[in-house]
Amino acid sequence: MRTRWFFASGLLASGLLSVFAFAAEPTNFEQAKVLLKQVYQDKPQTFYCDCPISWVGRSGGRVDHAACGFAVYSPKGLPSAATLARAARSEVEHIIPISWVGKQLQCWQKGGRKNCQQNDPLFNRIEADLFNLTYAVGQINGLRSDLPFGMVSTTLTAQFGQCDIKIDTQNRKVQPKMTIRGDIARVAFYMADRYNLTLSRQDQQLYMAWHLQDPVSAIEQQRHARTAALTGRSNPFISGAEQWSLGYKTRGDGLVVKEQVAAAAPSASMAVTPIYGNRRSKIYHRPDCPNYLSMAVSNRVSFDTASEAEAQGYRQANNCPK
Repeated sequence: MRTRWFFASGLLASGLLSVFAFAAEPTNFEQAKVLLKQVYQDKPQTFYCDCPISWVGRSGGRVDHAACGFAVYSPKGLPSAATLARAARSEVEHIIPISWVGKQLQCWQKGGRKNCQQNDPLFNRIEADLFNLTYAVGQINGLRSDLPFGMVSTTLTAQFGQCDIKIDTQNRKVQPKMTIRGDIARVAFYMADRYNLTLSRQDQQLYMAWHLQDPVSAIEQQRHARTAALTGRSNPFISGAEQWSLGYKTRGDGLVVKEQVAAAAPSASMAVTPIYGNRRSKIYHRPDCPNYLSMAVSNRVSFDTASEAEAQGYRQANNCPK
């Protein structure tokens, strides 16, 4: 099964491979959020509810509740202004929670997600893996948090209007609609295989059932082809090159040596986006600078190039690689 390769979307493998040569895979989550728009370019909509998205800014958007029948969940009365604001926007979500990945890495054990972002280039690559990213209504992203997928009690009433997703916070389970369960399973297989992550026997059995119940669809194939063109690789559980089974031996193709990841970081002479400037200190940081992600979001100003930042009166951080 390791040599079979096909795309039912009509994209020939040879043509796709020619695109691979120009792939520019993101090296951190902020870059990934900008690139993800290219995967959803002709039909931007949320993953769980199919709510249309109107782009706002570099990576965000607003969702059309009326078009998808979404209702804001508010079990304790009228929703607050903050709840309404979050429900109105789209957010980039990790399909398989990044905490599930992080808890299996040493950097997470020493300081959680922030420590991994600041000190582990490999984690940043995993966090930015486009195959594991999608769009969700902000409220669903917040309520789902890092809850695992599974089947929940049928007594749980509709929470989000016509959006067919159940979030059982008490029993810590999220049940997505039938038509995307296979998509989720194939992402879970990919993440476990690429990064040598552990899937419990229960999760393996659940995802294997979902994979069979919900085969690869045309839209999944299309998004997969676009993601493959951006990253230079395939999800073999979508292409058909691999099949998951109990006892599957993961390959860990994504576990490159950290020094190799660091060496591959953009140099000062390359135009990298986004560059972050601190509006208070007037210092900017490239993505390969140590403090790139430690800056408070409220202080960030984004620039496309270092020249643009310098033209606005910003100077490069002293601890950036020369």
